[in-house]
Amino acid sequence: MKNKVLTIIAITSLATLSACSKAETAQPDAAVTTQVHEMKVTHVDAKQASELIAGRPDLVVLDVRTPGEFAQGHIEGAVNIDFKNADFATRLTELDLGQDYLIHCRSGGRSTRSLEVFKKVGFKHIIHMDGGIIGWNKAQLPTVK
Repeated sequence: MKNKVLTIIAITSLATLSACSKAETAQPDAAVTTQVHEMKVTHVDAKQASELIAGRPDLVVLDVRTPGEFAQGHIEGAVNIDFKNADFATRLTELDLGQDYLIHCRSGGRSTRSLEVFKKVGFKHIIHMDGGIIGWNKAQLPTVK
């Protein structure tokens, strides 16, 4: 019985993942917006992020990697606030909640986990660069040290 239940769960999960993959490939150049409780999150890839940065001089890029990672290369003009640092939430409270921020990390994991902290602090809209700086580098976009 246990094996049947696990098999059903596995098949359902695979079907869901397959449907998600098909939906993502249907519109590869479109930004995806989701709602994290009361906070709107717009997901963009590196190319879309680059276009946003170029077209919106008011957009603040927040790099949530460690200072060491940031020093190895970052997006020009980015502000570094380390997600792993104990004062991460406190540092976020010092920011303008009405400002739009484009956030990223190395690959997308930490910045995705940070969304809940942004929401708790009171941000209403965050732009998340999926794929992080790895995706940025793969797209051969410039970084500075």
